Amino acid sequence: MTHDRSRDRLGSLASRYDLAVVGAGIQGAAVAWEAASRGLRVVLVEAGDFGSGTSANSLKTIHGGVRCLQRLDFSAMREYARERRALLRIVPHLVAPLPCMIPTHRQLSKSKLFLGAGMLVYDFASRDRNFGIDPARRISRCGILSLAEWRELAPTLSDASINGGVRWYDAQVYNSERLVLAFVISARNAGADTLNYTAKTEYVIEQGRVRGLVVRDRASGQTREIGADCVVDCTGPWAVRDGLFRSSVGESGPRVLARGINLVTPRKLTDCALGARPLTGLDDSRRLLFIAPWREGTIVGTWYYSEPAEPGSLTLTEPELADCLRQVNSISPSFELRREDISLIHRGLLPANPPAPGGVEPRLWEHAQILDAESGAPEGLYWLQGVKLTNARAAAVQAVDRAARGLGKAVGASKTDRTPLYGGAIENYRLFEQDWRKRLGGRWPDETIDRLLRNYGSCLESILALIDGDAALGEPVPKSPNSLRAEIQFALDREMPVSLSDLILRRTDLGTLACPDRATIDYCADVMARHMGWDSSEKTSNISELLDCYTRSIEA
Repeated sequence: MTHDRSRDRLGSLASRYDLAVVGAGIQGAAVAWEAASRGLRVVLVEAGDFGSGTSANSLKTIHGGVRCLQRLDFSAMREYARERRALLRIVPHLVAPLPCMIPTHRQLSKSKLFLGAGMLVYDFASRDRNFGIDPARRISRCGILSLAEWRELAPTLSDASINGGVRWYDAQVYNSERLVLAFVISARNAGADTLNYTAKTEYVIEQGRVRGLVVRDRASGQTREIGADCVVDCTGPWAVRDGLFRSSVGESGPRVLARGINLVTPRKLTDCALGARPLTGLDDSRRLLFIAPWREGTIVGTWYYSEPAEPGSLTLTEPELADCLRQVNSISPSFELRREDISLIHRGLLPANPPAPGGVEPRLWEHAQILDAESGAPEGLYWLQGVKLTNARAAAVQAVDRAARGLGKAVGASKTDRTPLYGGAIENYRLFEQDWRKRLGGRWPDETIDRLLRNYGSCLESILALIDGDAALGEPVPKSPNSLRAEIQFALDREMPVSLSDLILRRTDLGTLACPDRATIDYCADVMARHMGWDSSEKTSNISELLDCYTRSIEA
């Protein structure tokens, strides 16, 4: 990891802020945007890259609350449905409806009658799910599938006990890394200062109250004290490494951590998201797995493994990977998923409680939690422990409301559920898409236009402006025929990448499904080296760091 030597990043910061946010995953990014949009002076610092942790390592699903039916948690169901609606409204290019299905069986708890009744309840409880949503992004009603319909839609899952299925709609993020970035840049555009690769080293505490924090630029080693009237720590489970956290909140924090694992393969295993229980598993685990189409491939997950309350390695062991593959193949032998089919392993940490008696999996927290002075923390410090991508915005609203009360500041009501994020200024996605296809027809293949629209939304105009200024930027990236060179320049100019991994994994989608061709990597490294002023050794180390992302997920 290296930085552009020409920038004094810490020197540009203000002397004092209303609110400092530590950690720029989806939760911290949402808090920064929420606070900045309501008029607070905000600084956001992240020790790595924006969205490079758990937020990027997800099943890419935006939940609508169907799974809350199992525990009859109607309040959570309503929140998930509202937040899915908000995301479909504010980033319609990145979030789109996803059809999901699970099979039905003859036994009552898995029957069409029982599950169908649950879907009717869900449809009624989420009856306002499409209020204010673009027609192209509306969520359809749930439905019951006959055996013939099931076999047509899911021919790979057709064991003798299946007698049909139920279908509902969640939503899926086309690019979760750019979703986090949309929150970050929206916050920056609203006046927030946003820094990646800037680590919090300690809090500044005066008379029992947090008055700011000390940060260190990881490249230059430069440190600086930032004054802040309050701090929201959004580093999630990683906060438990902080001695102040352990001594302050104790049992209020997560008792264990859940290491979440998803497998990514370039193979297309299904055309809609399928939920099914494996017939085999390590420690007799029988969790419901989802096999979801994503891009040209598939994501399968999520598996959860208990970890100590002190975060350790996020690698997956060889026996664990072998067991994951056995479980997937037990659902449908036709998958024949092998180790060499796995292009990426998504790994993340989530707050959890120990397994239930007789169980093997940690139990995730059902709701985000905000730990503050009432939990034993110093005044002015808030720890926000989020759980899902879906409700990060809602948790951010709660955190900013609480922080504003603690500051004694009057802030306006939240409008982030209907204010477009960076790239999301699209009133009607279908018309937006039609207009761009007509405008660009014949210039690039349909696949290129589609992914440009899905990744950049209303920012696409700026990419076209770069090409108008330099026609060579309209050429494809070497060995990546559906990606344009202008995307690389756009990211370098506007989106704060610091390393090659940032550029390939989190600003573009060149490497989100599988490792790019070496010619693609070399081209991006050459362009970035010129922009950042890297020497040959820095360029080589950045390439090695990127390649490690595809190989270091598994330990023997």
